[in-house]
Amino acid sequence: MGTGELIRKYRKMRGLTQSELAEKCGLTDSAIRNYELGNRTPGEDQVKEIASALHVAPESLFDVPAATAREALELIFRIDEEFGLKPKEIDGEVVLAIDPSSKKAPKLVQALKAWLAQIDSEKSGEITAEQLAEWKAKFGA
Repeated sequence: MGTGELIRKYRKMRGLTQSELAEKCGLTDSAIRNYELGNRTPGEDQVKEIASALHVAPESLFDVPAATAREALELIFRIDEEFGLKPKEIDGEVVLAIDPSSKKAPKLVQALKAWLAQIDSEKSGEITAEQLAEWKAKFGA
């Protein structure tokens, strides 16, 4: 998803109109409309203002190129370099596992456990799918 599509996604998630979002972040509704349509790209300052108004991390409004398996693999390679994410085969199924000797592994493990807890809460009915989406939005998902 491009930046404009992500702005639209989170704006709708928050139940805001383009005009309401524009007012919250000090922009014109025309600017928001053009960002969402992909006619213009917001600068860094605008992204920060929009993200703040939408209560999401600024990073969540940037396109992450992963439309192909090759692009997804490149992202996984980068995560591997930073956090020690490695492929592993368990009972004939390929899964991704975290190398505990990686310096940043504990932080990723903690984050993944929090995500798993949210997924389990949604499965058990403790939270709704919308609440899970809200939680994920805080991290740019």
